Amino acid sequence: MLSFVVGGAVGTAVGAAVSAMMAPRRGAELQAEVQATLHEARSAGEKADVDAREAFRRRFREQVGDDDALKDRS
Repeated sequence: MLSFVVGGAVGTAVGAAVSAMMAPRRGAELQAEVQATLHEARSAGEKADVDAREAFRRRFREQVGDDDALKDRS
């Protein structure tokens, strides 16, 4: 009997969670959520680009033995 009650409670919780995730959102809410996600992705991409470029410069400088190699001269 206890397993039936626990199973029913778990099923109810899962059903509620799924219905909350699948429920339609207002246009403004959805747009704000999409914009926030895009902003996070863009920021992460920009940071990854900066990190990769700096790692490349560091490795290049080590290989050529010149700490000033690939520095911006402007």
